Amino acid sequence: MAWHRTCGEQDHRRWGEGQVQQYAGVWPTGGGWPENELELALAASVGDPGATPRLMEVLGRSHVWVPMPGGPTRDGVTLDLPTTELAGQPFVPVFSSETQLRAVAGPEMSYAVAPVKELARGLPQGVGIAVNPEGAVGLPVPAAGVPDLCGDPAEEGVRTTAWEPEPHEEPYEYLAAAAGELAALPVVLTARRALVQVEGDPVKLFVGVQLARYEPEDHEAVGLALGRALGAVPLPCEVSLVLLDAVAEDPTVRWMLTTVAPFFAR
Repeated sequence: MAWHRTCGEQDHRRWGEGQVQQYAGVWPTGGGWPENELELALAASVGDPGATPRLMEVLGRSHVWVPMPGGPTRDGVTLDLPTTELAGQPFVPVFSSETQLRAVAGPEMSYAVAPVKELARGLPQGVGIAVNPEGAVGLPVPAAGVPDLCGDPAEEGVRTTAWEPEPHEEPYEYLAAAAGELAALPVVLTARRALVQVEGDPVKLFVGVQLARYEPEDHEAVGLALGRALGAVPLPCEVSLVLLDAVAEDPTVRWMLTTVAPFFAR
């Protein structure tokens, strides 16, 4: 297949529910996991179905390691991609780092490093992308979800607005409850809040946290803590947990880290 450099940038996309289901293999006990933003996002998303939109966003701006069992092509431009089957559907296997590729495919496997957006744009219809099959933590993106990785020109210009709540918007009681719950988790370093609205969608409360480490059980514990706070102090809007260091390249996350003061700090 040939690479096509036509996949435009966009800041935000809408995601269909149920397009992507996460799978996990053997969790590594040593080595360099996680090595990059994508692997941080994969590790943080374990056990959290609601993390799929942000995980797809990180995947869409990442590079992946593509195994090439037949070796490099003669022209150096096209790729002879392997495929594997998941649930009877064809997928192109890719990996989040060279380490993950070597662990599964072996030290002799040839590979190419490709931007996910260009890979998605060049795939034939009906073929999905399997990230880290049999690896540490993976994500199968079925064929129906592949177009979301390279962007839809019709959705260019969809804007996200983020702001700090005005006094009449501030969820004081919820933040107090959330701070109390987070204080009981030693791994939580800071927590910030912002109101965020993607054009045309309801306003959400983003709770961004910084952790001392990024193990899956820590991410789950933080999610449960915020859920307990929400049970004690219900809000009219949806609450979304954001791991700030795992997705620090996101413009909204950068703004939260540089502008918004923590409502909890250890």
